[in-house]
Amino acid sequence: MSICVTWPASLILVALLGQAVKPLPTIDVTGKDVTIVQSVNDTLGALSEKVTACVSAGRKAEECRCSFPQDLTRLRRSYDTLIQTHPDWKDQLLSYQYVNKEGRNISGTLVVANLRRQLDVLKCE
Repeated sequence: MSICVTWPASLILVALLGQAVKPLPTIDVTGKDVTIVQSVNDTLGALSEKVTACVSAGRKAEECRCSFPQDLTRLRRSYDTLIQTHPDWKDQLLSYQYVNKEGRNISGTLVVANLRRQLDVLKCE
């Protein structure tokens, strides 16, 4: 009797390379920079909601991603502002906290590397 074990590709790669996967270091964002990161995250969230609603309405995801050009432009600009302000944050994980309008402490994270890759591949005509 033989037992077949399926290993995730990431574990196989680690075993082959003999290296451990290193998590991204987290940068704790403070002060006025929280507003910039929060703006990027809010813009991304608003666009994501519109795209999700579009897909839920039966349209193709590829179509929906480019159906909101003003929102996409706003996201690209807010990302560009973030990277111009802090070029060293380009491929980092950002953690931030703020107090919302109701007085609640809100925590958030933004994986800048993922956002950059998504913006790089998203080409709309």
